[in-house]
Amino acid sequence: MARQAILLHEGVPAKQHILLARTLEFFGVPYKFADLSAFPESGGSVQDQVVFGSAAAIATAYQRAEAMAQLIGHFVAFYAYADDDLSAAECGIRSILDDPRISLHEAPEGYVPIHVSPQLVEVSGPMAAIDIHARMRKEDTVLVGYESQLGKAVTVIAADGNPVYVRIDSGSVPVYLCTSRYAIDIDQEVAAGYYDVKEHFCSTVPLVSFIRLMFQEVAWRPSELGACLIIDDPLLRKRYGSCDFENLRRLMHQYGFTTNIAFIPWNWRRTSPQAKELFGEGSGDFSVSIHGCDHVKAEFGDWSPDMLCHRVRLAQARMQMHENRTGIHHDPVMVFPYGIFSSAGPAILKGNGLIAAVNTQTSPVDDRVGCTRIRDVWDVAIMRYGDFAIFTRRYADHGLENFAFDLLLGKPCLIAAHHGFFRDECSELIRLLESLRARNCTIKWRPLGEVIRRAYRRRTNDSGAVEVEMFGAELLVCNPEEHEIRAHIRRKEANPETVLKIESDQTAALWHAESGWCTFEATIAANSDRRFRVYYRGLEQMQKIKRSVAFRSSVAARRILCELADTWAERSSFVGIGRARQSRVSTNSEYQTGSPVSSDL
Repeated sequence: MARQAILLHEGVPAKQHILLARTLEFFGVPYKFADLSAFPESGGSVQDQVVFGSAAAIATAYQRAEAMAQLIGHFVAFYAYADDDLSAAECGIRSILDDPRISLHEAPEGYVPIHVSPQLVEVSGPMAAIDIHARMRKEDTVLVGYESQLGKAVTVIAADGNPVYVRIDSGSVPVYLCTSRYAIDIDQEVAAGYYDVKEHFCSTVPLVSFIRLMFQEVAWRPSELGACLIIDDPLLRKRYGSCDFENLRRLMHQYGFTTNIAFIPWNWRRTSPQAKELFGEGSGDFSVSIHGCDHVKAEFGDWSPDMLCHRVRLAQARMQMHENRTGIHHDPVMVFPYGIFSSAGPAILKGNGLIAAVNTQTSPVDDRVGCTRIRDVWDVAIMRYGDFAIFTRRYADHGLENFAFDLLLGKPCLIAAHHGFFRDECSELIRLLESLRARNCTIKWRPLGEVIRRAYRRRTNDSGAVEVEMFGAELLVCNPEEHEIRAHIRRKEANPETVLKIESDQTAALWHAESGWCTFEATIAANSDRRFRVYYRGLEQMQKIKRSVAFRSSVAARRILCELADTWAERSSFVGIGRARQSRVSTNSEYQTGSPVSSDL
């Protein structure tokens, strides 16, 4: 495996080199710039290197390295890409492939079938055997006049039958060729809604899969790929709308998945004590999270700290009373109603003891602290707002390619659903589960809280210690080794004065504030694990919030009518009525300020 990246340039690094450096830095890959005129360095101390550069530069560098037998062993692979000089790129590719018939053509217009080969699964990882239809970017190009030659070159990704990503094994070191001129800028803002890898599939998937393949020893990697199905809104009954929970439990045992119920706190009185047998923690099948408070539109899209603080405390009080009267445990995880949240909301949740949030929307309804960037949605969780972890989830209609790309990045696989998703004997769910099972990776299905506690990045440094990056306010670090390990743990925290304490298995841990991070260390015994929790200072509520009788009545009417609508949709022959709720995605234009709520339960 490679331990360092070399970014090959001529003269001064170009924009593509700078953007590539940002991406490598995000994944934790050490890199350096090198001028082609001085490549390769005869006295280079670092072996196990990967060289990145334009096709023309890589063609020259590859020939030089091959000619210097004593140095070619320093290199694990070469990664070549097209650049703005298509003529030079074409010449470079012809040289690398030793085929003068090859040419680069502009990407086809309209929707194009794009296929990731099932061969070389070690190269494409979870993306192997993915098929999509998407518009290619104007910067994308395809190889024409090229034929895969078994043992020499293999097409990894093709668009409309023409290669866009190829592995070439004609020499002693493989060359990976991407024909796109587009360089992803991970600091680019993402549009409202969800992140879609189809927007730059032919440039990003080759690069990310290559980095994941080559730098396994030095790059950040996930502790595991956790997964959970999350169902919004239902009451805890044997059946809600189209969802038969006893049948769902049978499917969970058959297919080995887990389900979380995003429970609306307003419904806390409406669960019978007998529901514990089906939904209680002892069953090991279902888990429960917090879904808003009253579940009125945009209730967590408010900017008022007092209003937000009141709503989260009211939600917590209701959930605690629900747990006390039913014995059904809930995880301190918020699922935002309608996906709407403000940039002020996450800090309020953190200050009131929640460990994380889960959401389909990647951006808040305001831009007071800047918009969400690609690097934020590529990370294990979005940490941009109040240094509070927002884990992203997806509906089935986001496409298998997006679930697979999340897994390639090392993100948890969180599936969003409403009751309409379970029509037709759960056929749509079963198709998705079977498609996920076919990915070239190991998915661990767990209760939602456990997925979040185990969702962290780790790597081993040169001294042998394990570096851990924490996201949620709770962390479970596992040590599967036969010897103890020393873990250096860090968590983003721009305002360390808000941290009250950090506990390790209920024992206070010594921590430090360092340049926007909280850091602490721990020793983890062989074949064991340790839990950590960050506690924050409580927030003072400056203003008492009241609500009118009219508003309380409107909330009650809304909840009952929604339940009736779900029940009616399940019984109706008009299937589309129920499915309209399944894939809804709110946008900023849908934002409406919620009405005030009071302190009564």
